[in-house]
Amino acid sequence: MIRGLGRKPAPRLAAELDDAELGRACRQLTGRGTARTLAAPIVERLLDATGRDWDRRAHRLAAVTRPGIQRSWVELRPDRADAHTLFAWGIAARGTHTPLHHDESEHALRACAEAARLDPYDPNPWVVHLGLLRQWRRPRAEVFPVWREIVARDPWHREAHLQMYGYLSPRECGSLAQSMDFVDQVRATAPATAPTAGLPLLPLIDRYHAALSKGGVQALTADRVWSGYEATGILEPAQAAWPEPGHLPYAAAIADLNLLAYALCAAGEPARATPVFRAIAGIVTPFPWGHDGRDPLLAFTTARR
Repeated sequence: MIRGLGRKPAPRLAAELDDAELGRACRQLTGRGTARTLAAPIVERLLDATGRDWDRRAHRLAAVTRPGIQRSWVELRPDRADAHTLFAWGIAARGTHTPLHHDESEHALRACAEAARLDPYDPNPWVVHLGLLRQWRRPRAEVFPVWREIVARDPWHREAHLQMYGYLSPRECGSLAQSMDFVDQVRATAPATAPTAGLPLLPLIDRYHAALSKGGVQALTADRVWSGYEATGILEPAQAAWPEPGHLPYAAAIADLNLLAYALCAAGEPARATPVFRAIAGIVTPFPWGHDGRDPLLAFTTARR
């Protein structure tokens, strides 16, 4: 069936996005009858199918991170690099919500090191390492060597670029100028359909949210973010090309289409967002629709309507 024809699909949150194989694996892993010993082969098949598509492997690792699986798998298969990466990924993911104990952090770093030793070509252990350093607000002298290890293996890894953008932002260890320089450099050098395609939208959305949060006149005029030359130069080519089937060939393309639909609606261009919503096919991402505590499904539905 051609996506977008007929009745609009009901909005839903799906960590797998449009990765059907990943979705089936996630349902198997959450089934009551799936023992930990049976979970390991499911995860192994899922990750082995990605080959050397490291970006898609990262997308699948993030979706199958579950405490029971990550610990049991690394105990069953200590020779698997992915098992150590998943173990560390789970700890890092938990650290985004709850401060980690020192022992947990050390376990995660050791798992990253072991995964990198077992598979020297895989950037994902280094991506997890970068995420941990970002959580700890470590200095650039520690962060940038890890960053260089990542881009030497996969120059356009989406999750790595999101981590570095966050680290360089004024909210964390950088400044507005540093984060913008980073985004501008990526935009100037990355292929248009690389997994970093959505990165230039993030500073615009961040500035829009910052203006809204200040209230008063700044909130009332927040939409001016979208009328400048910078925003126009990003939104127009994206709106023209991204909704085309298969144009964005990477794992998190649906997430970036959500960013684009949100930006076009915030810019007061709902008609231009229509083909983007069709391409999304009802798969909603918590960010940016859930900004400021909103129900992402309701915000998405309202915007699409």
